[in-house]
Amino acid sequence: MQIYLLKDLPGKGKAGDIINVNDGYGKNYLVKNKIGQIVTPEILSKVRAKNESDSFHLNEQKAAISAVIKRLGETIIYVTAKVGDGKLFGAVTGNEIAKALNAAGFEIEKKNIALPEPIKALGEYKLVVHFPHGMRGEFKLHVIANG
Repeated sequence: MQIYLLKDLPGKGKAGDIINVNDGYGKNYLVKNKIGQIVTPEILSKVRAKNESDSFHLNEQKAAISAVIKRLGETIIYVTAKVGDGKLFGAVTGNEIAKALNAAGFEIEKKNIALPEPIKALGEYKLVVHFPHGMRGEFKLHVIANG
């Protein structure tokens, strides 16, 4: 028997999935407790329409992210830092980089910026930004002396 899950069912599937179960389990437990409902042609058509819609929106999101990644790769971000005796006071943080990216028109949170190690010197750095759906982009960061 095929059941359309209305709620997550640990070990079997998530809400919106269609699973195969024994008739007794499906009717007496899943349907009775409103965890799922028996699959009908109407439900199948709704599921197909939802899957097509989800796929369309996913492709739109990926295209938008790709455009941001392309623009990000063409951008150089500048961060100023206080310098004394040729060394930075402290380090350039992900928060400062995120603010500079936001000022340049990118909506990127600091947790999505991969800093392999703290930036404690002036110069040029190539950094990675992680986006949803496993996508990632790179940009150049220039740390320059304040003043």
